[in-house]
Amino acid sequence: MTGSRGFTLVEVLIAVTILSIGILGIAGLAGTVVKSSSYSKSVTQATNIAQDKIESLLSVDFDNLQSTDTTTARTDLRRTCVQTDATLARPVYTCTPSSTITKDGRTYTWAYTVTLIDLDASGNASADGLKRLDVTVSWMDAVWNSTRSLTLTTLRSAEFVN
Repeated sequence: MTGSRGFTLVEVLIAVTILSIGILGIAGLAGTVVKSSSYSKSVTQATNIAQDKIESLLSVDFDNLQSTDTTTARTDLRRTCVQTDATLARPVYTCTPSSTITKDGRTYTWAYTVTLIDLDASGNASADGLKRLDVTVSWMDAVWNSTRSLTLTTLRSAEFVN
């Protein structure tokens, strides 16, 4: 029969199969997009928190950055500090604040380390007036079922004026 128009059953089945494969691929990609979006939001929040905490630490007296303080009026800066490396040329203190931050239903914890820098290579960093601050923000990523963290670093000198 010449001039007949239309699709055969085989052509329709092939078209439906190709369409199904494409839709399944897009559906699988949607899950990854949701996970990535959630992670990106968490990283952005953690970065903002870390930056905010660095700025808050600027209000702490230079000599007391690595000191335990559980009575300060700023409750977000109450902390317990422990010296984790006693090397004179590069002493390190780890400070754990008593506060956590909750944003968009997710709880973030933060901590920081203070590393004294030996600028003049004298072997004694405590008199040189420069400290490295590493602020780490951690959170539980429920989508990926793992603990994530982010660290921002800055330097602080004794001559800093608020």
